[in-house]
Amino acid sequence: MARLTFKWFLLALGGSLILAVSPAAAAEADARQAAGECARCHVISVAEWGCSGHFPRGVDCPACHGASQGHVRDERNNVKPDHRPRGAAVADLCRPCHTEGCPREKKVAACQECHHVHALIDPRKPFAARDEGREQLAARWRRRAQWMEEGERHVRAQRWESARRAFQKAREEIPGDSAAAARIKMCERRLNPGLAGFEIAGASFDGPTGLPRAVRVVELGIPMLLVAGGELDLGAEDLANARPVHTVWVAPFYLARHEVTREEWGAVMGAGSGSPGKPGGGHGGRLPMDNVSWADAQAFVRQLNARIVGGGFRLPTEAEWECAARAGGESGEAFDLETPREVERGIPNRLGFFDLAGNVREWCSSLLAPYPYQAADGREAGDLPGLRVLRGGSFKDLSSWYSPGFRHGERPSRRMGLNGFRLARDADRVK
Repeated sequence: MARLTFKWFLLALGGSLILAVSPAAAAEADARQAAGECARCHVISVAEWGCSGHFPRGVDCPACHGASQGHVRDERNNVKPDHRPRGAAVADLCRPCHTEGCPREKKVAACQECHHVHALIDPRKPFAARDEGREQLAARWRRRAQWMEEGERHVRAQRWESARRAFQKAREEIPGDSAAAARIKMCERRLNPGLAGFEIAGASFDGPTGLPRAVRVVELGIPMLLVAGGELDLGAEDLANARPVHTVWVAPFYLARHEVTREEWGAVMGAGSGSPGKPGGGHGGRLPMDNVSWADAQAFVRQLNARIVGGGFRLPTEAEWECAARAGGESGEAFDLETPREVERGIPNRLGFFDLAGNVREWCSSLLAPYPYQAADGREAGDLPGLRVLRGGSFKDLSSWYSPGFRHGERPSRRMGLNGFRLARDADRVK
């Protein structure tokens, strides 16, 4: 596709410019949100797509370009998309929806000769001062904005059913509207706040997601806190194996407020259970369960999921762990002791988590691999060879290990008195 001139760029944005009086900001913002990571680099292409018929019909970037996992993961290294249609290949993408071909030319090939592949307009023709289709789209965006405003008024009054209906009306105007879809999901969570396997602790809910901020695992009472997630700059330039710093997306998730204790280990694995030389409960039951391997932690997770309705408990990924550590600021005080201390005895970070720095190192689900980080980190395939990540440092480690970006790898079968773990669970898994 030939590079657009700046003049043509303004013409291609004609639909968005008409919207600029009131719904334009919402339209462009929603297009960027719907395009996700693509919008960070492919600004012009996303803008063209956002003012086309593709966007309101839910035809997004992966529909034509593929998932582009390597491209997103390695964006700073200029990796190309999985699928970049050119020339005659463009028509192959058009046919599944436009089965009868072009309504004007009656052609089923060479679509790119008349239509820009993102904006669906003819770049060779002068820009029309008035376009009925564009005006209709602008009217739909105005109505969408009105419904969204009404929905937010109901949210402020905590009228969740009325808010949901308003957001549904907004989405009917623009079916591809991800912002409206997110608000609908939030309302549904507030209407039905119960979470399988959790007891809600307190009355505080996250505004964007509608999820309770604090919960407890039923029967066991293990406290877990919501991490809202979002974009995270992962890594640290001053640490050799944490380079380069790069941006990843972390979905909302729950993370245990403290490390799994010996008492909790015994309650799940059975009285007297534990790693060699470490009792599952009894004396020191509030101490973190240490001397556990990654495989031991996975055995605990399996037992817990078999017991608790809804299941879904797991180890955090290293991106999730770092998200909680960075979003919460400093995780209490670093300390230098000869043995671990009882959980929740230090200073929590701003999110309420204890001992993300120190006490015991914490196993993550992720394989230790060079950055950039891969979301497909092996959490579902425990038999993948390689070292597993430990984060946070222990009571006997150097202060550099307490850095949120510090990564350490260990054999998944190795037990050490410095290693423990804490639980995580998907937020979407328990909605």
